Amino acid sequence: MNEFSFIEYLKKKIRSTGRVCVGIGDDAAVLSVDKEKRLVVSTDVIVENVDFKLKTMSPERIGRKALAVNLSDIAAMGAMPTAFVISIGKPAHITTSWLKRFYNGLLVLAKQYDIPCIGGDFSRSKEFFASITIFGEISPHQLVKRSGAKSGDWIAVTGSLGGSLLRHHYDFTPRIQEGSLLARCVAPSAMIDISDGLVQDLSHILEASKVGAALDLEKIPISLDAKKMCFGNKAKALSRALSDGEDFELLFTVSSQKKKILENVWKKKFPKVPLTWIGKIDGEKPMIHWRCHGKTTRAPRLSQKGFSHF
Repeated sequence: MNEFSFIEYLKKKIRSTGRVCVGIGDDAAVLSVDKEKRLVVSTDVIVENVDFKLKTMSPERIGRKALAVNLSDIAAMGAMPTAFVISIGKPAHITTSWLKRFYNGLLVLAKQYDIPCIGGDFSRSKEFFASITIFGEISPHQLVKRSGAKSGDWIAVTGSLGGSLLRHHYDFTPRIQEGSLLARCVAPSAMIDISDGLVQDLSHILEASKVGAALDLEKIPISLDAKKMCFGNKAKALSRALSDGEDFELLFTVSSQKKKILENVWKKKFPKVPLTWIGKIDGEKPMIHWRCHGKTTRAPRLSQKGFSHF
């Protein structure tokens, strides 16, 4: 049983009741607070030697990443962040000086998004970890889940993909403003942030929505870092763009009508953030069909199958 099948097991075992609007299985949980607002809650943990290496990343960058990955989950729901709490596992090799620098990096990003740290906890551990629970809010009619993609919808992605290991996994910009605009302007039928790789995260949308997709390989936006890591090999760079993970870009679906509206608004609001249409929702089975310049082609070889913690 892998990570995602275990999550499905938990979804069946733990029933959502009462004020739960969105439970286990999306980028964040959503609770009904009142008629005008929904409370959005997400949690993520980063662990030494899994999500970062102490020898290769500064404490400031690790602190920034700890909060940034949580902000990305809030963005994927179309919500705005309001506050967070953080729990730290501190091993003996982490000094107080190092920990102060970690918090400096975290709090600089928190100030950027005007979200306060309102509490947390410390514990002794064998390896360093930081677990953040973040809170956000959104209007009920703007909430975006993974499960609404429909046949004929266009599939889009922000930014470029692949090669995150070089630097992007710690210096990326959470797409909070972009996610909020999408929710307010075109209400995407489905949305997710790309943390485990484009193919794997698109598969989450397809499974939740019970639909298939056709992707155009020549339209996948490959990052300069992915090309650099592959020394110009196009096939390998494409493979990285499809499966590397930790891109933390937004992957979403919209109708043809809303696609035209979004294109006009996006250029004005985010001229420096690429928006790329990479395919369409097609079919009733949750699987990906591959195309290249309009013709059906075989599935590309992936650099990895997508990240799983199990």
